[in-house]
Amino acid sequence: MGCGDKVRFVHLSDIHFNQKAAAFGFDPDREMRRLVQRDITERMQVLGPANAVLVSGDIAYAGKREEFEDAARWLDDVCDAAGCGRESVLMCPGNHDVDRAVIERNQLIQDGHEAIRKGPAFYDRDAALTRRLTQPEARALFYSALAEYNSFAARYQSSFFADEDTFVWEHDFVLNDDSTLRVRGLNTALLSGLSDVEGSLFLGTRAWTLPRHDGVEYLVMAHHPPKWLADQEESERAFDASARIHLFGHEHNQRVQPGRDWIKLYAGSINPHRAEPNWRPGYNILEVSVEEGAPRRLRVEVNAREWQGNPPQFRNVEDVGHRPVFAVGIELPPLLPSSCPQGTRQLNDDIGCAKAEIIAAMEPRKMDPQRRFKTIVYRFFRLSLSKKEEIVGHLRLSEESDSRLTDVERFKLALTRARERGQVDDLADMVEQQERN
Repeated sequence: MGCGDKVRFVHLSDIHFNQKAAAFGFDPDREMRRLVQRDITERMQVLGPANAVLVSGDIAYAGKREEFEDAARWLDDVCDAAGCGRESVLMCPGNHDVDRAVIERNQLIQDGHEAIRKGPAFYDRDAALTRRLTQPEARALFYSALAEYNSFAARYQSSFFADEDTFVWEHDFVLNDDSTLRVRGLNTALLSGLSDVEGSLFLGTRAWTLPRHDGVEYLVMAHHPPKWLADQEESERAFDASARIHLFGHEHNQRVQPGRDWIKLYAGSINPHRAEPNWRPGYNILEVSVEEGAPRRLRVEVNAREWQGNPPQFRNVEDVGHRPVFAVGIELPPLLPSSCPQGTRQLNDDIGCAKAEIIAAMEPRKMDPQRRFKTIVYRFFRLSLSKKEEIVGHLRLSEESDSRLTDVERFKLALTRARERGQVDDLADMVEQQERN
């Protein structure tokens, strides 16, 4: 957790890095991204540093490697502007992060998508998806169009595969009363193909089932709002019942919808298509905390930043009554003494952000374990393939059964083994050695 009593996020969506942009003059979309970065810097000077940057999909435009490479460089700058580590990004894929050329070339993928969509009822569609994701060859086909996204997102622990840990991903943040805000990333782009329409996509039971734990509140993040899902009714019911904060992208229509038990944010686009009739680039800053006193209330404050052209600047979208910040208080159940994990308050809360960063740089083994491992993962996945292979081989982190997996899956599994076997220090040393080489 960062400094102060609030968990703070920068929420971006629909950036659309496009390698097909005209190669002359100055790219206006690049200028808009620079202005977003500048606005984040200015807002963080007022509010304080962010804990993480959340990206709800459509990072790329056509799911190509070069687009994700451009995105990686820009996200480094955004994290610097937000005052968080460059590893502090969490993301999920959108339809533009899918390489449609892969789907066009393979009729089996198209047939698999259609077989799920044509199920007469939810349980038929859910069973059809489960059958395909438990069969190795079919599973590989389903994720093949997301290969470049997964290769890029692995450094942020935000890739998606059909296994226990990454069919969805989760990341915890400690709130000011030592309870947990659990961010869950969802993949609504698994069935995204050549002609997406409302109701043509699908999540399934294993994505939107949110286990209830004392002292844990959920933030769910997905690219497509539920109306784009064939399981809209089921997923929306699950989210409304168990998640306090819902983040969506895709529609380029920035709005905030408060409810009794939740708040829903529909993001604007960093780079909407300039032919759109309501061209208004935007992004959000969220601040989350638990109010003092009884009953417990989760306070969520949203700075919805939107570009206006005259005069040209970002400004807050106003709530009713011309309030510049959307704020809700959501009543929470009492916090039981056993609900708060012991030792979860991070070094930053005790000694201040600036001093914590200096100590972490000088003595990385004193960093919070979760943050330290996330930093190692980020650095590992930015190495070349040969250097990653050398680390995995030297530390004996691979097994014979890994040979059937993609490179990203193999390396993710190897890093998990390093943590489980107590080899994190050795892993960190080898990553640093390979960076020097």
